[in-house]
Amino acid sequence: MIKKLIAFLTVFVAIAGMVACSGGAEGDAQVPATFKVESIVSEGNTNNVEADMVNSDDGLTADYVTVTVSNYLKNASSTPSHFNDVTIYKYSVHFYRNDGGKVFNDFDRSITETVNANSTKSFSLELVTLEEKTHGVLAGTYSPYTMNAEITLYGKNGSGQYVQAKGTIGVTIANFGNDTTNLQPKIDLFTVDKNIISDGDDVTVFWLISGSASNIVINPGNIHVKPSENFPYGSYTFHNVTPPVTYTLIVTSPFGSDSQDLTVSAVSAGGGGAAAPVINLFMVSPSTINSGEQAVISYDVANTDTLTLYPGEQVLTPSSGEVTVSPQYTTDYVLVAKNNEGGITSAKTTLTVTSVQDVTITMFTGTRSEVEAGDVITLYWTIEGSYDKVELFPWNAANDDDKIMDVTNVHSIVTPPINADTKFVLSVYSGDKIINATFEVKLADNN
Repeated sequence: MIKKLIAFLTVFVAIAGMVACSGGAEGDAQVPATFKVESIVSEGNTNNVEADMVNSDDGLTADYVTVTVSNYLKNASSTPSHFNDVTIYKYSVHFYRNDGGKVFNDFDRSITETVNANSTKSFSLELVTLEEKTHGVLAGTYSPYTMNAEITLYGKNGSGQYVQAKGTIGVTIANFGNDTTNLQPKIDLFTVDKNIISDGDDVTVFWLISGSASNIVINPGNIHVKPSENFPYGSYTFHNVTPPVTYTLIVTSPFGSDSQDLTVSAVSAGGGGAAAPVINLFMVSPSTINSGEQAVISYDVANTDTLTLYPGEQVLTPSSGEVTVSPQYTTDYVLVAKNNEGGITSAKTTLTVTSVQDVTITMFTGTRSEVEAGDVITLYWTIEGSYDKVELFPWNAANDDDKIMDVTNVHSIVTPPINADTKFVLSVYSGDKIINATFEVKLADNN
């Protein structure tokens, strides 16, 4: 009896030792791995992005970085599986300065990059957007200005665990193209909402500036307005004005200066004199659109001989009608009406453009890609953006001739028994757009 017990214990210890030394077999979802950012380099292969902000030789473009990430099992003797693969579905960028100075706006982007277990992968990411260069708080900056950018990658491994990795890179903005030809300040438009007024009326002046602007001043009053909020378009309202009065707009930068005058006259005592045009209607509908959509500007003006719409300096005829616009960014539209008697009237309306993120399937995978006949697996997926419906194909439900399952309100599902090599297709419907992702499962006997 004692000999049998010793023999049993010997076999038990041997088996236990084999299990303890296995180090994570194929399909083990619990084998820990290290997912991290190895490097972030600029397009010039340095750890600093030189973002050309003004009139570069090749034109303004977005700036990209190359990110290299690694995904290695902590136990080198473990056997990796698809459970250890990491699919990156999103990244975010956070800009900061230690002194609290102005920085670019933070943003998120959807991506799909899979980093297999025990490997590294490099891919390109947008860091400084074109919109930031043309319409951000630092648009037009030409003196060197530095900040930092922290990139966070968001991923999910094959066992459904979420992971993150972070890295930083410096950003220096300036006029790296050394192209100053178009940096000379130029006042393209300086006008007024009405140039014939009575005592005590309000007067609003409008302007459009090209080139560069570090200082914008309006006289009388030596009024300084912020270039970041009034370039290229800007406006200022004077209250309780006593005509006649001449307004002067002065724009300066290290590359030169420009100025223009305009005069607002008084209505004559007898009520005579030049009659100013009357803008009965100037509006945009809808007032907010998504990028790529259209809006309609409607206008109706009386007593005008010349009607001009800015930006674009588009001459409008007749004196009432509609104009279809589709700007890429939020835009101020200014309508300037003039008549041959010297009357001027202007009005401004704003079209807000919002950026809509396209719907994206950021992950579509399953618990296993190889099964025995009759096995079931769990499929799961993540979707970003707005959508109307989600469908899964094929589906072996009874009386389901087209084998399509509506999975709009779920993010995972257990399959019916799988008895053949199967390619599952996830279809996402968003308006008139359809995107698909696939996940293939094979029978072990067929490989």
